[in-house]
Amino acid sequence: MRSARSRAVGRAVALGAAVLVTALTAPPALAAPPALAAPAVRPGCLPPPTVTEPTLPWAQRQLAPQRVWPVTRGAGVVVAVVDTGVDARTPQLAGAHVLPGADVVSDGPADDDCYGHGTFVGGIIAAQPVAGSGFAGIAPDATLLPIRVTVPGPDGDAGRVTAASLAAGIRRAVDEGARVINVSASTSIPDAGLAAAVAHAAARDVVVVASAANGARTGDPVTYPASYPTVIAVGAVDAEGGRADFSQTGPYLSLVGPGSDVVSIGPGGPGHWQGSGTSYAAPFVAGTAALVRAYRPDLRADQVKHRLETTATHPAVPLPDPALGWGTVNPVDAVTAVLPEEGTGREAAVVAPPVRAPEPVAPSWGPLTALLSVLAAAGTAAVVVLLVRLGPAARRRRWAPPRRVEIRGPAPADGGAGGPADDGGVPERPAGIRAG
Repeated sequence: MRSARSRAVGRAVALGAAVLVTALTAPPALAAPPALAAPAVRPGCLPPPTVTEPTLPWAQRQLAPQRVWPVTRGAGVVVAVVDTGVDARTPQLAGAHVLPGADVVSDGPADDDCYGHGTFVGGIIAAQPVAGSGFAGIAPDATLLPIRVTVPGPDGDAGRVTAASLAAGIRRAVDEGARVINVSASTSIPDAGLAAAVAHAAARDVVVVASAANGARTGDPVTYPASYPTVIAVGAVDAEGGRADFSQTGPYLSLVGPGSDVVSIGPGGPGHWQGSGTSYAAPFVAGTAALVRAYRPDLRADQVKHRLETTATHPAVPLPDPALGWGTVNPVDAVTAVLPEEGTGREAAVVAPPVRAPEPVAPSWGPLTALLSVLAAAGTAAVVVLLVRLGPAARRRRWAPPRRVEIRGPAPADGGAGGPADDGGVPERPAGIRAG
């Protein structure tokens, strides 16, 4: 288990597939069974978040998905969130952005979320940009399909998962038309039903993305569904690009994504939470898969997986690396790159360049010095003539020399000093819940 590194008041301890989410006066989570990693668990609903992140969070700044939004925003791609549900009332998911979905345990809809974990995950995938906030999802025009898989525990909480509920959730997501499935929960027990559900998704050409879990300090147990070969298994990195200390390692790891102190939305309100865990790294990859599937609908699920791995920002180590997989997901290259096997028949998409503040350019004095030498004599004579002719008029108009005008360049692209782009954090906010 892991302590939070946020600047929030109070601390929370990691559970399973994801860790800390900070929010206003949120209750602590209950323990999950040792074999299962669960989303956020607690009787009673969380209060809505009210603190808004105004600047561009570090994860969005580093991945820069907005550079490919002129080409694709994920429209037409249904992404299933197999989790605690997704709150369709949250402003950044408003409108027809969230389907009713399904609760595979109670057989109802799943477009509400009492506990917040699924909404946080869904926001990273597809939250829409809104005025006054720098946060938005990776694929803001994708459609979310919430699939609730949490079951009541012995203490009355409703945030536990079983291998059977995960399997049912994946199957239901496939049958409801998902093209990408995000699973931010895991089990360390191999299960034939879960393996069959993942095989069903592969047979139906559906991309499955799963968090690798947070057991790096407890022996890195193999987790499922992440370790199945057709699944994109995702670990977590911090703002400096290093593996998050809780992120599990193993030969099955495909990619890593931002997973330390990342920002997303919560249920019932316009504000934001901050969280850490591989649960929150996975949706960065799922959102990127949605961008690719929207722009390249011709690609099969296995080709999407290959493209994400090939275009990742590779670490300077032999690949795949057990700690970082093929590297950090790269939305821009995942969408735009022409892979070697694609030949020369396809041109790379043209995307917006990175936004940077202008840099000062040193003047070249050689040509200017020569020009001034040529004009010096003539200029002196001309000034004398102008003063003789214009002097009286200037005196009548009370002429004065011009004031100095300071020329200001555009503001820095990160929104100024002290924001998340500088230190990877967010403004201080109250203590929160522990999420699995």
